[in-house]
Amino acid sequence: MKEKSSIALFLAVTFLFWASLYFYVPTLPTYIKMKTPQLSMVGLVLSMYGLWMAVVRLPMGLSGDVIGWGKPLILLGVFFSAFGAFVMGKGSTIGWLATGRALTGLSAGTWVLLITVFSTFFDLDQSVFASSMLTLSASLGRMVGTGSTGFLNQIGGYALSFYLAAGTGCLALVLVLFVHEKRRAPRRVTPASIFHLLTNRYVLIPTLISVVVHYADWSVTFGFLPVMVNEMGAGDITKSLLIGTNIASITAANLLNTLVLRKMKHNALLILGAFLFFSGMVIIISARTVAAVFPGTICMGFAFGIVYPILVGLSIQKVARNERSTAMGIHQSLYAIGMFAGPWLSGILADHIGIRPMFSITAGFYLCAVYCLIFLLMRARRTKSAAVL
Repeated sequence: MKEKSSIALFLAVTFLFWASLYFYVPTLPTYIKMKTPQLSMVGLVLSMYGLWMAVVRLPMGLSGDVIGWGKPLILLGVFFSAFGAFVMGKGSTIGWLATGRALTGLSAGTWVLLITVFSTFFDLDQSVFASSMLTLSASLGRMVGTGSTGFLNQIGGYALSFYLAAGTGCLALVLVLFVHEKRRAPRRVTPASIFHLLTNRYVLIPTLISVVVHYADWSVTFGFLPVMVNEMGAGDITKSLLIGTNIASITAANLLNTLVLRKMKHNALLILGAFLFFSGMVIIISARTVAAVFPGTICMGFAFGIVYPILVGLSIQKVARNERSTAMGIHQSLYAIGMFAGPWLSGILADHIGIRPMFSITAGFYLCAVYCLIFLLMRARRTKSAAVL
């Protein structure tokens, strides 16, 4: 009974946590742009989220394995989601917005421990299924958050979405207190053990694919797409719906994953999802009206919802249970580099050549890099299967 109630609580905490991190996201780029005319500065503030996520996620994973207990760090991370939103709501300068966004980046590092602690409620061979279930809850939270932004802005201005995010984070903080976590045997972590996991191809290749996918996603969807449609005449509600439909598509794909993962091979879904993601980028680049952008964001969202949980599950599938927090920390720290580099580098590039040309370069890089890595992943898994036979 305790295990079932903890699963339910964990799903609720995850929903509230990600809603807290996304209530303000659809209009954050345009809100930042109100403070500065430079797209490179907009990209810099947005990149703080990915930067600090990259910094903190490996230490989070290491700490979870060293103490064999994730709950204290989860409490700290959820607190930062509320505090970071509050700072952005009160701040009116680029510096304060960057600080608040950095705090939410630190908070997002908690995802490492949410996944690994949640996986302890399931058998080892159910890791992909467990990650898909938790990702579905996260996507529902993000969908509610992003779908509300435009309406919240109309009711109470930009500040209201930040304050609601802070309150939601506080509610998640309370629920974490009631979660019963299975304590794991503490594990001594050494530089050699970290290096061993980092160079494990079953951890590294899915992680590198995720880096490329997140780079493209945070260059486009959560980076400069809101700025592009703003220049096309879209209002806050339209931008909120645009990102909200993207998250809704992710949620639908997460649900599909939980239903078909036991029947379809991971490789087939991965190849399909990667192509759909690229197709969505092409649609966005080609769009000449705001309405024409929606199919592209839906396509990208559905593709991300297929690809992401598969990559998360694959990155820890061949790893011992008492090493999973560290492996997940490596996975998430590295793909967070893509979330940092995406808006940062894309902002610099967009300042020089414009947003649409920057999207085209991003799409070309994505297509080449992601399919080369998928080929390497498939070859590695075939080699493993042959060795077992």
